[in-house]
Amino acid sequence: MKKFEVLIFMTLLALFSCNKEKSSNTGDSSSMNVAALPATVTSYINDNYPDATIYTAAQLANNEAKYIVLLSTEEELAFDASGHFLGDGQSYCHGGGPFPGGDSLHHGHPWHGCPPNWINIDSLSAPIKLYIATDYPNYQTWHAEKDSICPTGAVIEVMIRKKGSHPPIDLKLFFDLTNDYLMMAERIRFNELPQAVRTYINTNFGNMHQCDMAEKLTLADSSINYAVFIDKPHDHQRVVLTAAGTLVCEQ
Repeated sequence: MKKFEVLIFMTLLALFSCNKEKSSNTGDSSSMNVAALPATVTSYINDNYPDATIYTAAQLANNEAKYIVLLSTEEELAFDASGHFLGDGQSYCHGGGPFPGGDSLHHGHPWHGCPPNWINIDSLSAPIKLYIATDYPNYQTWHAEKDSICPTGAVIEVMIRKKGSHPPIDLKLFFDLTNDYLMMAERIRFNELPQAVRTYINTNFGNMHQCDMAEKLTLADSSINYAVFIDKPHDHQRVVLTAAGTLVCEQ
């Protein structure tokens, strides 16, 4: 599954000026090789955003934030020079972000060179737009893409953000290819999972690293599943279980 392969794009980014919302500091930025990010940054993202991958990154000067990282979900994260997480990248570099052309939210279309599975949010089907407007009126559509997840298979995944909130609180809605609603995913900590789920993971994957963040999946019929992310070198898995700790699928 593509979400568990680290995407390293050598994108040529133009220099830009960015302002930090909470201070008068300004600074220039330049693109950087994702592989050059500090290990503290990549480890943090792997543990706290295991459902996403790094799309590209920028390095800032004269700013409290040293690195701004854009995820495959179009969420932006800020880190200081030591690689410690600071918060939403747009709080340190706003006005379209440090990436070329902004993103599909700000400009209505993905920029040239974005992953082919990304979807222009303006081109989402009328039924999907109506569902979001009706059931999540206080949210804005942040990102959309095509994906394949177990046990459903091919899906349209839409990330939405409540006004005034920041990552990792964003929600993901899943629809099948006929635009029928499938489920909603919200990020939760591994230690917040039902004991039966944690016991299954510890028993069956005790030799693998358990990512700090998992997902609570609320299905269309209101039943609840949980997606747990575990990894070891060259082996990153998504394991879905019921609340009772019964395996649904592995991916």
